[in-house]
Parts: sequence; C-alpha cells; structure tokens
Amino acid sequence: MSSTLKMEILMNKENKSIEEKFFKIYRKHVQRYKHRDTNQMCCMWSIANPPDEIYECDQIYNIEEEFNISLTEDDALSLYNMHFEEAVQFIEMKCKVI
Repeated sequence: MSSTLKMEILMNKENKSIEEKFFKIYRKHVQRYKHRDTNQMCCMWSIANPPDEIYECDQIYNIEEEFNISLTEDDALSLYNMHFEEAVQFIEMKCKVI
C-alpha cells in the first residue's frame, strides 16, 4: 500500500479540509526535492543539503497563507520535526486559536 493511500485512510473527517489543504502543500515541497514520501515534515526541505533557513521560507509562507495563521520560528522548528499527522493536528490547533 502506498504511503499516499495510507495517509488518505488515516484522514479524520472532522479536519479533512485542513488535512487536504495541508497535504497539497506537503506534496508540492516533497516533490520539489524529489524525496520519497515518508510522511516526515522535514522532507519539505532539502535533506541532502540541510536548509539554512527553516522559518523564513516558501514552505512556512505557504502554510501561513493557506490557513491565515502566523507561525513563529519555534513553530517552524517543531513542524520540521513532526510527522504529517502530528503537523495536521498542530495546524488545526493554530487555526482554532485565531
């Protein structure tokens, strides 16, 4: 079973919209770096040449714009170290705070 199919099976109906939007951003950046999809958020950045910037970058800007939220540098570092499912919950909580 492909990891994409596994991810679709794990989708929670309550946050499906957030998950779908976030998955598009995730896939965009994972494909950009031609990583094997491991569901690890760090794959949105280069892992062969670790990123100099995790915070002020397209990945974070895309997330902030899509969900109309602001992320701190600590938020970005936390996201970088999460798996996709954890990151969806993190984004969902950030959306509720607003």
